[in-house]
Amino acid sequence: MSVEEFLESTLGSQGPSWLTFPRANWPAEKPPSVPENILEIRQVSAVVHSASTVNPIFLRWSSYTRLLHVIGYCLRFIENIRVNARTQPPPGSHPALRALTVKQLAQAKTTLIKLAQNDAFHSELNDLKEEKTIDERSKIRRMSPFLDREGVLRVGGRLKLAQLPYQAKHPAILPSFHPFSLLIAHHYHHQMLHAGGRLLLNAIREEFWPLQGRKLAHNVVRKCMRCTRLDPIPAQQQIGQLPAHRVIPSSPFNVTGVDYADPFYLRPVHKRAAPAKAYLCLFVCFETKAVHLELVSDLSTEGFLLALQRFIAHRGRPAHIHSDNGKNCEGAKNKLNERFDLLRKSEETEKIVSTCAAEGITWHLNPPKAPHFGGLWEAAVKVAKKHLYRQLGSTRVSFEHLTTILAQIESLMNSRPLLPMSEDPNNLAALTPRHFLTGSSLLALPDPDHRDIPENRLDHFQKLQLHVQNFGVTGAQSTSKKCRMIPR
Repeated sequence: MSVEEFLESTLGSQGPSWLTFPRANWPAEKPPSVPENILEIRQVSAVVHSASTVNPIFLRWSSYTRLLHVIGYCLRFIENIRVNARTQPPPGSHPALRALTVKQLAQAKTTLIKLAQNDAFHSELNDLKEEKTIDERSKIRRMSPFLDREGVLRVGGRLKLAQLPYQAKHPAILPSFHPFSLLIAHHYHHQMLHAGGRLLLNAIREEFWPLQGRKLAHNVVRKCMRCTRLDPIPAQQQIGQLPAHRVIPSSPFNVTGVDYADPFYLRPVHKRAAPAKAYLCLFVCFETKAVHLELVSDLSTEGFLLALQRFIAHRGRPAHIHSDNGKNCEGAKNKLNERFDLLRKSEETEKIVSTCAAEGITWHLNPPKAPHFGGLWEAAVKVAKKHLYRQLGSTRVSFEHLTTILAQIESLMNSRPLLPMSEDPNNLAALTPRHFLTGSSLLALPDPDHRDIPENRLDHFQKLQLHVQNFGVTGAQSTSKKCRMIPR
């Protein structure tokens, strides 16, 4: 209607004119007619694909440990009902009987893995159970998955004959960003003292293989409140050329960098005593980036020399030591030079000098006010302090407790992957600094003991493991039949 027609019309105020007539004279009702200007009317049926649902048990608990124990207690209750546990001794008679065993926790873990896989890989599980080929569009087809004896979907790959633990060769496949995968990632993140993305992913892949694991690990680290608050974005400096000691291969800790970290306040002996200070002395290898942490009580030269002697006793005598122009480092350098000159000038110690001259330590001091010359140990100090602050916060502990935590942090730092990790499940474990020190990673499961097996039944790799296991055995044991070394 136009404006003029609307103003003249009485339809809105008085209604239609036939309302004034008797009801018998009202027009008959007609069904609604379809307008003629519609060209086509058709029925459209929408097809909706139902998304994979998540088991509500994964959304009820926010802790992997608590969820694992709840499932373990439920499975134990079911088992007790099946075997009629009323005729057995009551489980609460002894405190040790109330705790879950290793076998029960393993059963609970297997149950949770199967539930998570059933949420995301339902069609793949049905195909494998019916011995059919997995759909080509499946995300896990390239992993050659298979079902083990317990019905867990695991990575196949080509490492079946490798001398590795079964869980490392065939880790359980987990869906990406599933609540169970997130619980496991958060659990390992806190267990590894708020580790970074690569170390976290390396720890998870020792037993599980989550899809898009790299994104999962970095997402967990990025959303951690403590990690975010303690990891601000620093100012970026121009990267210089690597020195010669960084690119020339040599034995671990042959070329070492030394640096000190900020003071840490220890827990006082009693309430009225003042808190004592302790400092972190860090030694880092130039070739393998392996670290060695020592806790010293002060910044004196004597304290640093004692820490240096402990380092040499554990890691061996280095050929070159690099440090900044700290007063304690300068004093240690001067004292070492005085001792070396004293031995060299003494006529009675010519034989000692001739033997130890090749083992003399060459000390290199960086230019003054040039912290970028020590970027290697500065980065190692940053990682060590990050783990320490995230674990302790503002808590003050004793000297022994802090020494124990530093030993654990040292072991974790030496388990960091040196290279980017591959998404191919057929690749072996990531190379870490600990491989250069002990031959394996911190999270690697122990090798089976081959000392009770005759040598003629061992293959070449097992014989090499036997050499490592016989290392450090006493002379009487090493000459026995079962532990003798293989002649060349």
